[in-house]
Amino acid sequence: MWRNPDRLRLEASPGFLLLLGALYWLDEGVGLLPWGLLACVVHELGHVAAARCFGGKVEQLSLTAVGAELSFSYRAPLTYGRDSLVALAGPGANLLLGGLFYWQGRHLPAVLSLGLGVFNLLPILPLDGGRVLYSLLAERLDPDWADRLLTAFAGCLVGVLAGVGTIAAVHYANVSLLLTALWLLVGVIRHGGRGQGTTS
Repeated sequence: MWRNPDRLRLEASPGFLLLLGALYWLDEGVGLLPWGLLACVVHELGHVAAARCFGGKVEQLSLTAVGAELSFSYRAPLTYGRDSLVALAGPGANLLLGGLFYWQGRHLPAVLSLGLGVFNLLPILPLDGGRVLYSLLAERLDPDWADRLLTAFAGCLVGVLAGVGTIAAVHYANVSLLLTALWLLVGVIRHGGRGQGTTS
């Protein structure tokens, strides 16, 4: 773990370093890795910019084999609406960047950025869409009920993704969707009861 003078904690797991090495090896000059990293950085900067607008600061950035996770602290607790805006700022930044690349005729970085933005809008915690759905439910229901409903809904959605991923793995030897569904299942279990505070 690395810490800077402003007390930002940066954690990079061995799995993250292994993933970077594997992606670099698989890239083979296609150029996916640098454009993918740019899309990820822009995504996280979108969250940071929105959080700063509401008096927040980054406390921790965790880099793992399944992505980045930011933890913020605020001078005052965020309303559900403001928390949703912080969550939507990451995908929004990706959609803007993807649109800019598409307008310039750079289709590979456009697809990567747009894909990352749309994927993060899925209503599953720890994804940004899950945080937005949690905020919408918690404004109208008891937060515990909101968490239960979101967990049940996300579990069903992950089950559908796992089923489609299994078919893709059997028929096309492509396990990426199945692995993604398993990662999302772990996220649903880990983030139960923690709708606010962290951003992926």
